Amino acid sequence: MNGKRRDDLRKFLVERKRKMWNELRDEVFRKLGSEYNSQFDTPNDLEELSVIDLAEDLGLSLSDMRKDELSRIDESLRKLDQGTYGVCERCSSDIDVERLKIDASATHCLSCQSELEKGEGKKKPTL
Repeated sequence: MNGKRRDDLRKFLVERKRKMWNELRDEVFRKLGSEYNSQFDTPNDLEELSVIDLAEDLGLSLSDMRKDELSRIDESLRKLDQGTYGVCERCSSDIDVERLKIDASATHCLSCQSELEKGEGKKKPTL
């Protein structure tokens, strides 16, 4: 993966993570009230965890989906640091950037993913 592609993907992932934190924070503080909002304007790791814990305690159904997405983004950033992000696990070709923008955790190129899905349709159910 070339340096520009890596930098572009990192920028995209970090921006997506920041946006998700802001959305989650805003949703939580709509429930709690605006007086708590200013305390979390610049989230740190411990504060981020607190926001997620608070959101779960409030029973926000979207928080679980966002928490999963945030975990997938963190995993994608880890893979990016290792040089394996955006590379198809099956054929080792680069995954199209537009595909990664739609699904940041995509592990297969479109061609391989299509083949895998076709194969799943041919499997017989097991008992």
